[in-house]
Amino acid sequence: MKKSCRAPGMYSLFIAALVMLAGCDVINWKGREPGEIPFKLVGVDTGACPMIMSIGQQRWNVDYFGFYLSKPELRIDGRWQRVKFKQTQWQTPNEALLKFHNKCVNPDDANSKIVLDVSEELLMLSTNLRFTMGLPFDVNHANPSTQPSPLNDSSMVLNQRDGHMFLKLDVSKSGDATHKWSYHLGSAGCDAETESTPPESTCAFTNRVEFILPMTQLDTDLDLEVSVSNIVAQVEINEAPSCVSASSEITPCDKLIQNLVHRPWIKWQ
Repeated sequence: MKKSCRAPGMYSLFIAALVMLAGCDVINWKGREPGEIPFKLVGVDTGACPMIMSIGQQRWNVDYFGFYLSKPELRIDGRWQRVKFKQTQWQTPNEALLKFHNKCVNPDDANSKIVLDVSEELLMLSTNLRFTMGLPFDVNHANPSTQPSPLNDSSMVLNQRDGHMFLKLDVSKSGDATHKWSYHLGSAGCDAETESTPPESTCAFTNRVEFILPMTQLDTDLDLEVSVSNIVAQVEINEAPSCVSASSEITPCDKLIQNLVHRPWIKWQ
């Protein structure tokens, strides 16, 4: 039996028509907008509700996990170029909030991507992406009731003196919801007369973490993965006390900040 060549020919014509319509623009087969970078949790069962992460032989419910990013930059021709986030409920032009834990129970209150306000062509010229986990001093200590979304998210705010939580992780042991552990990272040692007064000078521990991620030129298919287990590596959370808005010099906060700085808990997929 002879095979018909009509279907492949029609397919080729269809592709050619698409290319002609697109001109020099990049065809995005995944349906993403330019500058969109998804974040995927690894080592976490995101299909469970609540999400479950395994640490050693133990399973923990992820009751809350979110963090702020700020100051996005791209390296082009050896020079850093400041770019902006697209303005959404999850992003101001300079700050973004990633919030993962609610994806199951309340997906409208969850966000697992950033969107840079850049073109595909600019991304294709870039060799590095740089951003900061945390918020700038003036933004961190502004009055949250007058700040735009997502900076006014009350679940990520301490007070005006201490500012926002840059990273918040709350877990509870599967099968024993009373056994809880938390890591809340923000600036510490902030000096002000009251909790509702912003500090006049930098806090003793700023606790911001900078990331520089290599990029392959001509590649705009960008996905990042987040490893919660790397954040808590070598910390026995079953026995260790929580680290909640504390100095980075006390145990286990010292090890946790080292993990954020030195372990690849955010990297390209």
